[in-house]
Amino acid sequence: MNDRESEKRNQTKRSLLESARDLVAERGSDRISIQEITTRADVATGTYYNYFETKRDIFVAVALHLRSQMQEDLEPVRNKIKDPAMRVTITLRYYFDQAFNHNEWREFVSNTELSGDITLHQPEDEALKDIEEGIKGGRFRVDDPSFTQSLILGMVKHVIEQIESRKADKGCVNYAIRSVLQMLGLPELVSQALTQTPLPPIAATKRERKKPFNETSLAPVTSISEYSSGLNSKS
Repeated sequence: MNDRESEKRNQTKRSLLESARDLVAERGSDRISIQEITTRADVATGTYYNYFETKRDIFVAVALHLRSQMQEDLEPVRNKIKDPAMRVTITLRYYFDQAFNHNEWREFVSNTELSGDITLHQPEDEALKDIEEGIKGGRFRVDDPSFTQSLILGMVKHVIEQIESRKADKGCVNYAIRSVLQMLGLPELVSQALTQTPLPPIAATKRERKKPFNETSLAPVTSISEYSSGLNSKS
């Protein structure tokens, strides 16, 4: 596959993701069909199956894309923080804050029933690297970085799930961050002080939604024979 073909495939996939994202926001996941997603993306219905097997697959892909966008938004701020402990603190607070305040994320994972399956958290390899850098710099005291990272990830997932189910408040978040810092070997007073650090300004990625058009004439696709006829109608 040459670069042009690869870019075309990437663009098609992006169009499908954007269409699914918009349609879920407009009508929820149960009231849209794969055919409506492909029509909004302006691709043949059969083309969908070159990228995804089920409707749930594209919902998972959209959620992962949203989470990746958050990571990209945070990255410029993380790059400016030299202290590993402060970097961990800001990263944790950012993802907890997104769980509280990122309305599109909350509504999307709720509407698609992905809550609990896909959780907001820092990429695992990045989190492990933060711990290893803190150990190397003498900031953290950890015997097993990988095991510690897995323990922290489990705690973060639990707190996020509690936030999304509205069982946790900001006080729970502060306690979780302080506990993570102490798990990394920081003294209690230092952990408490870091926990009080507010989030710096973080610019969120902006996007323009496609304007919906009349899709009321679309009939749902119920079998392979119904969509296979359209495989060659569009690229």
